[in-house]
Amino acid sequence: MTIHTNHGRPDPRRAASCAHHEGDAFDILETCHDHIRQRLERLQAVAEGLRDDGTFDEHRLAMLTDVIAFLDTAIPIHTADEESTLFPLLRRHPEFKGVDNTPMDCMEMQHRVHQDARRDLDVGILERDAAATARAAMNIVVEYSDHMRREEEILYPMARRLVTEPVALDWMADEMRARRAAAGLTDC
Repeated sequence: MTIHTNHGRPDPRRAASCAHHEGDAFDILETCHDHIRQRLERLQAVAEGLRDDGTFDEHRLAMLTDVIAFLDTAIPIHTADEESTLFPLLRRHPEFKGVDNTPMDCMEMQHRVHQDARRDLDVGILERDAAATARAAMNIVVEYSDHMRREEEILYPMARRLVTEPVALDWMADEMRARRAAAGLTDC
């Protein structure tokens, strides 16, 4: 893999930092979505099992623990990628000067809804309430899936159109890579 500077020469410092996160900032965001989707598939399988037979067994608890551990690490990083890195750049763009209720505002509101859904899952698990856990898990699957679809179909294409300066794109990718490196997250 070769990462080029503005002068067309490889930059070995950036190449080393990109080992697990190749591509531009938008590629990083979409790759993270792919990894989140994988965990959501597991969460859905657990929810369906809990709904069907109502029992918490060791296998389901282990799957829930794995999914929750990943989501509790990846989601805050991904949210920071958007709310602390991407959204401020978009809000400074002339297209959004003086605009209320931007797509970024909608996404931030959904991020808060996701936090509530995540708490509902914790309550269901702590109370060993299979029905409540299944409902909360399916709510997370539906909410996150819809949210990611909206980002990929609306927000990211808009952002790719508006944020085109190489310096801004490099800064975004560096910020996102640094978050992942600090958390030891290699697959999001």
